[in-house]
Amino acid sequence: MKHIPNKPAISLLCMALCGALSACGHKEPSRTHFPEQTESQNTEAEPEIRIDTQTGSRPDQASAQQENSANPPADSEQWPAGYRLIKDQTFDVTLEPLGSVTFSSYKPDSRQNPLADVLFEIKKAGKTVCLLDGVYEDNIRSNETFNKVEAVSFPDYNSDGFNDIIIICSYSPASGPETGTGYPEVRIYSGNTDGSFALESSLSENANSALAEKTIQSVLGFLGAGKGGTRTSVSSWKQAYIGLLQSQDSGRWQGYNLIYVNDDAIPELVEIGNDEATGCKIVSFADGAADETQLSRLSFSYIERRNLLCNSEGNMDCYYDIVYSMESGRLIPIASGYYGAEDNSNVQFDDEGNPIYQYKWEGVMMTREEYNQAFRAVYDTSSEKPGYEWGKWFSLEEVIQAIGDIPF
Repeated sequence: MKHIPNKPAISLLCMALCGALSACGHKEPSRTHFPEQTESQNTEAEPEIRIDTQTGSRPDQASAQQENSANPPADSEQWPAGYRLIKDQTFDVTLEPLGSVTFSSYKPDSRQNPLADVLFEIKKAGKTVCLLDGVYEDNIRSNETFNKVEAVSFPDYNSDGFNDIIIICSYSPASGPETGTGYPEVRIYSGNTDGSFALESSLSENANSALAEKTIQSVLGFLGAGKGGTRTSVSSWKQAYIGLLQSQDSGRWQGYNLIYVNDDAIPELVEIGNDEATGCKIVSFADGAADETQLSRLSFSYIERRNLLCNSEGNMDCYYDIVYSMESGRLIPIASGYYGAEDNSNVQFDDEGNPIYQYKWEGVMMTREEYNQAFRAVYDTSSEKPGYEWGKWFSLEEVIQAIGDIPF
């Protein structure tokens, strides 16, 4: 026979036990909320998605955890906590290799953190597959407030078969004398075979430095997109030149120029030293990198698009002509001559008062006339152009902009 307990007795026992426990001290009840309780407290609230912004942009690793375990209504909008969807910068697009996806832009709630940055998310079939890396750690700006997303584009700028992403946002200084003014900022993300997108930080910085006007078209021009060939052959020269300029001590150079020594579309960069001892440096592009040739002192000329450059200089009755040829993007010395006084501490003069010099071309002593003839046989001085005009050079900012404005 099944034993049926005495219910009144059990009730009295429970009341006695509760009284004993209350005599030992009062404890706050647990604040744990079950899904049904949370939903009933705010049935009108839209469900939040908390996204870990430090997970980067690797597919399937963006953290998207619903605060409620109950499924939200099918027509409800979802966005990360502290952000609001920017509807006019949210698109259904097809991206290789992901296929049909939704690209979403989210504006930060400045009331929670005025320095919070914009957030970009890619969803496929309603699930987050990718969060784009922010420019700053934890997606918090240093001293700027986000204004708006100006433009978004999905080109394949490096022609690797995968879509890339170009984003232009505008910001305002959060403090200081320029507070209230706005400026645009370019972000460039390269697409990968696994569907992830890598923030090209250096490339983005170079584009921001080089471009006075920041539009999708100007960024594509900077990247060399649509011009055929590969990124290495068309746009890496810009990256190499600008990277070199930004890494150097600009105080060594009083100015810069762009010239064309050989017959390709990539100019040579001239760095003009502050003094004769520093001299000039010619930067060319060879084997995917910047190649530097140091000249003696400041004077040189070149024959445009005919692969020839001549460093003609000297002082104190000792002079030289060194002729360079550009081969595969590098300047190679091909001939040289020297002339001057045999003893520059005791210069001799002819009957007309001209200094008496010795002339040597390619190591062979000769007369002045023979020297000039040998020199001009290698380097046609009637076709030469000066390497730069005094005082008419670019500043550092101007030459970076000039490089960026070249349309390939």
